[in-house]
Amino acid sequence: MKSVSVNGFTLIELIVVIVLLGIMSAGAGLLITRPIEAYGDQLRRQQLVDSAEMAMRKIETDIRRALPNSLRRIDNSPAGWVLEMVNTIDGARYRDEAGGGFSSTNDILSFTTSGGDQQFNLLGNFTELTVAGSPYADYRAVIYNTAPTDIYPDASVITSPTGVISRAGFSLASVSPVGATDSTGDEHQLTLDNLFQFDFQSPTQRIFIVDGPVSYVCDSSTGLLTRFDGYAYQSAQGTIDTVAKLTALGANVDRVATQLSACNIDYQAGSPQRGALITLDLSLTDDVGESISLLHQVHVDNVP
Repeated sequence: MKSVSVNGFTLIELIVVIVLLGIMSAGAGLLITRPIEAYGDQLRRQQLVDSAEMAMRKIETDIRRALPNSLRRIDNSPAGWVLEMVNTIDGARYRDEAGGGFSSTNDILSFTTSGGDQQFNLLGNFTELTVAGSPYADYRAVIYNTAPTDIYPDASVITSPTGVISRAGFSLASVSPVGATDSTGDEHQLTLDNLFQFDFQSPTQRIFIVDGPVSYVCDSSTGLLTRFDGYAYQSAQGTIDTVAKLTALGANVDRVATQLSACNIDYQAGSPQRGALITLDLSLTDDVGESISLLHQVHVDNVP
């Protein structure tokens, strides 16, 4: 009878195979996990960059809408800063002399009438405000604001402002010159809620319509950048330098950025020869230690 031999694996051969498979699996795992980890790191950095950039863009949008010469910076070193400004709704040029069929006292803004003026025209129309939205009880008119020290005290003292910002709201109408057959309205006419004396004429006849102040509070101790609006004007700059104080004023709160590890701001005020410049520097750090820093500059219009 023919014998049959049976071949198999020895224990040593099995151990060698298992070891080799383990080495190969470890190598293959590194080839897979390293790209995954790199993608995760890149994703975290991108999320931090997006968060910082969106915050800076939001600040920039408010700065560009701000009333000229209304920005004021409050230093809260070493934790951060407060940046406050007055939000502009619309702007135009006011009529200060007769022309085009508009010659009555109701057409022209007077800076010399005893007790002030109450009704006057624009040289054209507003672009954002419409007659359909009249009256505008929550908006106020500003002429020739040259510094934050003008706008905030004048706005906060409703009973006797010194002549930069009107003390109350206004209504708006479309008017045509006397004798015109077209009733569509050539100019917008403002009627202030009260007689008001603007102290100084704007060299370029500019008038701005504003609603209220807006503040940003950057606090690296809490890691938050917060936006506030919907609160009353405050005359003293140092009285609105914290989140708690702004919240106590009944302000609307909007969290703009989190995970702040550092925030710096440099404000170079403008002059008659050049505009102002704001430099923002934000650093964000996530829970695993990933960190980014962004720098952004904003030119500020200071022509009143």
